[in-house]
Amino acid sequence: MVDLIKARFDCVLFDLGNTLIKQENPGVPYESLAVELLSGVEQLLKELHGQVKLGIVSNTQTITAADIKKKLATVGIDHYFDVVIATGELGIHKPDPAPITSAIKALDAKAERTIYIGDIETDLQAAHAAAAAFAYTGPDIYKALHQYLLHSDSALDRALHTQPTFSQAHADAVQKEFDGLAKPVGSLGKLEKVAAQIAGITHSHTPTVDPAAIAVFGGDHGIAADDSVTPWPQAITGMMLEVMGDNKAAVSVLADVGDVYCQYINVGAVIDSKSRAVRNERVKSGTQDIRNQTAMTREETVAAMNIGAQTAERLIAGGSRSLCTGEVGIGNTTPSAALIAHFAKASAQEVTGRGSGIDDETYARKVEIVEQLIAKTKPTTDPIDVLAQISGLEIAALTGYILRATSLQVPVLLDGVITLAAATVVNAIKPSTTAFLIAAHCSSEPGSKIALKHLGLNPLLDLDLRLGEGTGALLAIPIIRSACQALSRMARISDLL
Repeated sequence: MVDLIKARFDCVLFDLGNTLIKQENPGVPYESLAVELLSGVEQLLKELHGQVKLGIVSNTQTITAADIKKKLATVGIDHYFDVVIATGELGIHKPDPAPITSAIKALDAKAERTIYIGDIETDLQAAHAAAAAFAYTGPDIYKALHQYLLHSDSALDRALHTQPTFSQAHADAVQKEFDGLAKPVGSLGKLEKVAAQIAGITHSHTPTVDPAAIAVFGGDHGIAADDSVTPWPQAITGMMLEVMGDNKAAVSVLADVGDVYCQYINVGAVIDSKSRAVRNERVKSGTQDIRNQTAMTREETVAAMNIGAQTAERLIAGGSRSLCTGEVGIGNTTPSAALIAHFAKASAQEVTGRGSGIDDETYARKVEIVEQLIAKTKPTTDPIDVLAQISGLEIAALTGYILRATSLQVPVLLDGVITLAAATVVNAIKPSTTAFLIAAHCSSEPGSKIALKHLGLNPLLDLDLRLGEGTGALLAIPIIRSACQALSRMARISDLL
């Protein structure tokens, strides 16, 4: 780690809350502020101390640099830092670059030889405005920084080249804990298994899905420009993004009920969203018509995947410890069916469903089109090329999103047939990733069952859902939360004897 840092940087600056220490709620009096170091902080500071210049740049209102140093002294890390900047003393706050620029000047460093590590997008904006490099933190700051140093090109690069490790020892230990609870062995069924799985994913004996977040990616499809596979016009995709931005969509309601943070990303609708709550990160205005052209170029596919990977990295840096998958895109069950058929070696008849509720004539035409797509998909050993041929921008984004979340050892809850299609691509790219995926439910779309079997996943719910948006994944969050709470709060048999 030290050699990788020193080769590129002389100065490492940190945000404070949710980067070095646990974030306290705004408004907590200074005297009541608790200081809890986050994972990897102590190891990182020990290795960097004396090798590069270290500093802190933190947005504050009334707390001073002296206050910060005093609090950090209680956990023994104050001596590591050569400078501490509290923006409350400057009267200028991030994303303005001035606080970071002040720290660089105080350390007699150069911006191009400085990296700032933080947890939110304003940290990134401030660092780049100050001409410094930036890295997001993660569940373990040491590991997150190491990934950045090895693969700095993009979030997708880090996703593709980082191999997550599942801890069977942690999973077994949690299962043993369940066996010792005041209940018959195995009587909580799938709840026990999913809590043990999360323990294995996160390498923790206290599994949790909180805080939870969902990203919903929106994209249009050239095949939906007419009524060949769906009676619904393409404009519905953009309209639904607006409804989501107004917090009136099904995903918005269920996320609110389940206490799940939402982000909506327009990665490929035909036009930008007007809602301030929707992130417009469009790669292009929908895909080509896959009946007669490839859906996207490889460059467009990789760009969409990188948006998904960036989204996962940003949400996890912000504190999310489980990610749900969601999507919206008129016509997207057709490419999803073709993808699942390709990777699961299934027929068009087996994977094709009625999507948003098509009639018999349209269904027959849709099956024929999926059959043609299966036949026209060119043989390749590169799953990204398959994405480019017959996929969608939102499906590509979901693929990158899942890859990056799992590379940071964070569980991913899969929703319906579209997100399962993305998961089959992920599985083809990096088969070991499947251990990090949780099937929230089984959609009524027939392709869902084929994909679940192919991935070896057992769904938690079966509610005949076919809406998409991430609704099934959101409904699973309270159930998994209950499983984790049962583990930590139930009496043990040994307590009763």
